[in-house]
Amino acid sequence: MDINAEIGSRIRHYRKEKRLSQEQLAERSDLHPSYIGQLERGMKSPTLESLYKITKGLDISLSDFLKNLEIVDKNADSFSLKSYLLIEQENASDQRHLYEIVKQIIALKSN
Repeated sequence: MDINAEIGSRIRHYRKEKRLSQEQLAERSDLHPSYIGQLERGMKSPTLESLYKITKGLDISLSDFLKNLEIVDKNADSFSLKSYLLIEQENASDQRHLYEIVKQIIALKSN
């Protein structure tokens, strides 16, 4: 995953967690709704100022938003990190379910 895709994914995750539309986040962030959409799709690189405005609109700190930001090389064999980054963005309940599913798959494989 490249940095634009990772940042866009995080914006979408936090926006949905806060139950905001792209338009609502744009209004809170003083940015255009289409820009929010382009960021979420990884089509644009946000400036630091825009990212700051977005995190304020999401009511989270910029440092929390960027916490554990890892850029994963799509060609690298780092599936554990890729899996972690995907699961990390889910809420606690979904993380628990995903963990149980993975645990069951590994148990089936062992048999």
